[in-house]
Amino acid sequence: MAESDQSGPLTAVFDPIAPQERMDSLDILRGFALFGILWVNMPEGGRRPIDVFFGEVSNLLATGKFITIFGFLFAVSFSLQWLRATAHGRNPTVHSLRRLSVLFLIGAVYSVFVWDGEILTTYALMGAYLLVVQRLHSSRRTILALALCLLAVIIVRGEVELTRRITREVGAATYRDITGTQLRERRQRMALQEMQSYTTTPYTEGVRERWRELRDWLQSPETYIPDVVFVFFLLGLWAARAGIFRDVHSHRVLLCRIARWGLPLGVTFFFAALVSRRLLYAGDNTWLVDSVFRCAEFVGRPILGLAYVAAILLLLQNEYWRRRLDPLKYAGRMALTNYLMQSLAFTAVSHSYGLGISSKLTGVAVLLYTLVFFTAQVYLSRWWLARFRFGPAEWVWRSLTYGALMPWRA
Repeated sequence: MAESDQSGPLTAVFDPIAPQERMDSLDILRGFALFGILWVNMPEGGRRPIDVFFGEVSNLLATGKFITIFGFLFAVSFSLQWLRATAHGRNPTVHSLRRLSVLFLIGAVYSVFVWDGEILTTYALMGAYLLVVQRLHSSRRTILALALCLLAVIIVRGEVELTRRITREVGAATYRDITGTQLRERRQRMALQEMQSYTTTPYTEGVRERWRELRDWLQSPETYIPDVVFVFFLLGLWAARAGIFRDVHSHRVLLCRIARWGLPLGVTFFFAALVSRRLLYAGDNTWLVDSVFRCAEFVGRPILGLAYVAAILLLLQNEYWRRRLDPLKYAGRMALTNYLMQSLAFTAVSHSYGLGISSKLTGVAVLLYTLVFFTAQVYLSRWWLARFRFGPAEWVWRSLTYGALMPWRA
């Protein structure tokens, strides 16, 4: 996830970016995204009103927002890496393919032996499409139009598939016959099954099951159809082409508009969908009407995520906020290591071969756990980077990508 600020001179040797040349704004945003991803991924089994409240707070502030930021930043770094490889006379296509291949390998190993919820394999596959768009040298307007059109197609396609699956699972003749009672029972049944799988599946059986799932996923043609992650990549590529991160001040008006409109829109779409869902469960709404609000919420998630990005970039122009947000850069510089570490923490808390207490975690406990664990990650990352150039996972990724062992000590 290295990048370079192209306004500075480049060295003659093409190797990973030095720490002093990194763009702090990208690392701070990565650190911010890591916090949200940890919050979303932690299991929560409480059913008290306070737990439901915190669950909805998580849905409002975190679900779908931080994965948007992560994908967005991945594409920004991808574009800057491409420019850096080109400036050093290297073949950027070959370099990018090697980075994506190593990332896929790391994600595949991790998904089998640790957690099948990782996103790295998807990033690697969708990164191949990003490489194609990068090579085409498309204009910013074309990239933005492609992202919006693809998002619309993905939303409609996903809603059609969801309707078919729900109709089949609840035993309804058509989607018009879906009732709120059936949906509540299905939701409760799925939550119970998920909790049971965490707390009863032995590790070796889980490894075999995750291997079968990975194999089936790779053999499915649908795996290779561009999904919403690719939309986030396109938005990040657009931002990199526009030079937003290299010159935030010149784009201040645009960022203010994104923050000013994105925050209320994202919140409004969420509450509209929440009310519609509650009415549907109560039998006062139809599946078809609720479908419109689900689509709106789906759009609102990346809108709110990008509003977060814009707001933080604007805050970083203020010295007061910059000092307070600056510690996030340490976690962001070790984003891959910290992401994998979070997955280990998730499995250690939820699975049977760990503590197996996922069903006992309340919404309040999940948030407190997230705050404490992420704070520890920030301080650990700061300590580590004072002694070493890269995080452990970043060192492996770079060494395999460049075909040589990277310098380890800072």
